Amino acid sequence: MKLRIALLPMLLSAVPLSVAAAQDIKAGITSTKTASAVSVSADPALSDGRLVLRVAAQNRTRAPVPFGPASVTIATAAGEAIAIRPLAALVADVEASVGLEPSGSVSGYAENPTLVNNTAGQKDVTGFTGGMNSGVARGSGRRKPKAADVAAANAQIAALKAGILADASIGAGQVAAGQLVSEKIRFRDKRKRGLVVTVTVAGETHSFAFDAPE
Repeated sequence: MKLRIALLPMLLSAVPLSVAAAQDIKAGITSTKTASAVSVSADPALSDGRLVLRVAAQNRTRAPVPFGPASVTIATAAGEAIAIRPLAALVADVEASVGLEPSGSVSGYAENPTLVNNTAGQKDVTGFTGGMNSGVARGSGRRKPKAADVAAANAQIAALKAGILADASIGAGQVAAGQLVSEKIRFRDKRKRGLVVTVTVAGETHSFAFDAPE
């Protein structure tokens, strides 16, 4: 089964937390506080058991603040932590899906985050197809990838590097946005699919509780 990721567009707007709590994670939820505002949205379905999350954070202070993947945590409602899959692993998934040797050139997160002053310039990672359980044979006897497949994989990798949330310093009034992909989520009770995403920025903590997409 292949991992498919297509990000939903998300707007960072000043919606009161009391209103945001009733919103659907697929449509986007926003939390606004004194020093920061955060919006999160997710794909309408899990991708091979993984949550595809988009996060946008606005710095409402007058000084730069740090922000990145470490600012975001995901857990089940029962408190079990869910790891975030790093960029290097996502790139390896794409390479494996077409039979490419691991490049070994990607580590950590992309250097250039999406930084915008308004919602119009936010980037999305679209059309990503990873290689989860792709069944590509390892070893010297495997077939050479087709040129078209390699080109498509390279385009997907470039999109990932541009769109995955990276470590950044958010300037006063600016917004940092990007995608995060969780590791596979396994619920002990299939009837209880609650998740909690916690985002920390500018010394403030924003928590979002919602049911995981199917």
